[in-house]
Amino acid sequence: MPGRLDLPRQARLLAGSEFSRVFATRKARSNRYFTIHYAPADKPRLGMAVSRRVSNKAVVRNRIRRQIRESFRHQRALVKAMDYVVVARKAAADVDNAGLREALDQLWQRFSVDQ
Repeated sequence: MPGRLDLPRQARLLAGSEFSRVFATRKARSNRYFTIHYAPADKPRLGMAVSRRVSNKAVVRNRIRRQIRESFRHQRALVKAMDYVVVARKAAADVDNAGLREALDQLWQRFSVDQ
């Protein structure tokens, strides 16, 4: 159904081998808070890596993950068909939700179908 903002299982990277394949391509775009690694695929899929290096507090890491998921839900129909792994940087722990979403939206623009 077009226009839906859910994130079904088919739109997520789940297996370690899928993450490894994306990291093996060595293609990435980044800004101050995130790095997005990407590899060609049939449809846009999302993987996330928010480690303890970002923050020791699970609540902070989960907040960052929620913002990544929400941003991808809104951009999924607009980005190229690729597998994306979003890696959070340490600086992301100190930014509010609006700042995280703005940084993510700027990165997603680089993967826009229009470009």
